[in-house]
Amino acid sequence: MLRFFKSICSFLIVLLFSSLVSAQKQWTLQECVEHALKNNISVKQSEVSLKQTGLSLTQKQLQFLPSINGSGSHSYNFGRSIDPFTNQFTTQQIQSDNISLSGNITLFNGLQLQNELRQSRLDYIAGSYDLQKIRNDISLNVVSSFLQVLYADEALIASINQKERSKKQYDRTKALTDAGSLTQGDLLNAESQLATDELNTITAENNYTIALLTLAQLLELDNADGFRIARPETTLPDVAVLAQSPAEIFNLSQQVLPELKSAETRVLSAKKGLAVARGGRFPRLSAFGSLSTGYSSASQRSAGNPVFVGLFPNGSITNGGDTVLSPLYTSDFEDTPFNDQFDQNYNKSVGFSLSIPILNGWATESGIRRAKLNVLNAELNEDLQKQQVLKSIQQASADARGAQKKYDAAQRNYNALQASYNYTQKKYDGGLISYLEWFTAKNSFAKAESDLLQAKFDYIFRVKVLDFYAGKPLTL
Repeated sequence: MLRFFKSICSFLIVLLFSSLVSAQKQWTLQECVEHALKNNISVKQSEVSLKQTGLSLTQKQLQFLPSINGSGSHSYNFGRSIDPFTNQFTTQQIQSDNISLSGNITLFNGLQLQNELRQSRLDYIAGSYDLQKIRNDISLNVVSSFLQVLYADEALIASINQKERSKKQYDRTKALTDAGSLTQGDLLNAESQLATDELNTITAENNYTIALLTLAQLLELDNADGFRIARPETTLPDVAVLAQSPAEIFNLSQQVLPELKSAETRVLSAKKGLAVARGGRFPRLSAFGSLSTGYSSASQRSAGNPVFVGLFPNGSITNGGDTVLSPLYTSDFEDTPFNDQFDQNYNKSVGFSLSIPILNGWATESGIRRAKLNVLNAELNEDLQKQQVLKSIQQASADARGAQKKYDAAQRNYNALQASYNYTQKKYDGGLISYLEWFTAKNSFAKAESDLLQAKFDYIFRVKVLDFYAGKPLTL
């Protein structure tokens, strides 16, 4: 019994530990990006659109096969009608069946089929580039949100450190006030500073929570409770990209950015559409064939050999005035069987069809003009995409260089104010300066620390954006 109890306790401990580990899962940047790409609605919609384009491509590939159709009918005719197989009038009820199989294949139509297939392939390629563009945008947004969480986390840590400094100063001031070395006003000032830092810490905690929630929503998480990220080593980025000019980075981006490749492919697709429209000027040659057979309930056949009945006048008279007699035979008839009729009525046909366009309401020429405008519009869109990317790169380059200078200045300011604060703290501890002087130095140092954190993460993100345009992967 004791051994069983120990086993149960061990199992519960393992289960509890597993639950805690699961609840404390920390998401890496790579996991965040992969999860966002897998669950983002815009990505899913683009994937569905690409599948639809793929179905269109498959249809264009299969249109080179012949078109084959089968048909069958069963009808009842009442009253006076024509037998569909004997073409004789009859007044009896007729049941008839007809079965046919027909086929048609295009031999030549101005290469429209070939150009439609090429255009469909280009549309599919462009669609895949559009999907990659959406995936890149989502990845960039995740990196930005991830960095915002890291910044909010470090800002919270800095705020807690500032609060701890104020708490120590408050405790020291209270002890000196109780001993009569400092006035009640000094204690109130220290208490006010501590309350301010506590408020700043609460604000920093809220900012951190909101940053986490924003990232969780971007990942399409159903429940953001317990969501945490793994803190990578946030070292300063490689600044080699800053040595490149915007024009050099733009040349690299033309090889990797999907929006530029998509625009280029759309131009090629529009040109194939123009070729399709021009194909409407050419004659169309097609081959066709059919197989058919049928059955009629009115069809009859002889049931045996004719029987001689006799000679009977046929209405003619000889030159001598004699009546001409003709033999008369009678036969028994029976309905022609179903299988025999299908064999006897079997019909085959094959032929060619040539259609020469002469005048069709100017539809072909209008289609060609529209196709030319589509080409022009696609070329303009390609130029627009290039201009937008170039402007974005120029802006990103300027932002990255500005962020580098801002970070360097913030680092120097932080180092100077940290040294100043440490020196002021020693002087204040020795009673050489007033609380107001310590308070001013402490707040200046806190602001310098906050500015340095903000400048650091802004610098990292700006350089990552520039690396992205240069074709480098988004990593920290």
